[in-house]
Amino acid sequence: MDTFLRSITDDQRNILYDKIEENDEGSSYRAKIILLKDEGYTIPEIRKITNLIYLNRYVRI
Repeated sequence: MDTFLRSITDDQRNILYDKIEENDEGSSYRAKIILLKDEGYTIPEIRKITNLIYLNRYVRI
């Protein structure tokens, strides 16, 4: 079963892109998730993408 997200308008999409540019890490993270879901990614795909973002940003290997 997939998580439902209604279609977002162009104005809402622009607001989400603006949120990504802000320094508020929580809002930026949530905006990325919403935009990825709107682009058709599944929850497992989004989880992989966002985990990679986290690892690249915070984990030093």
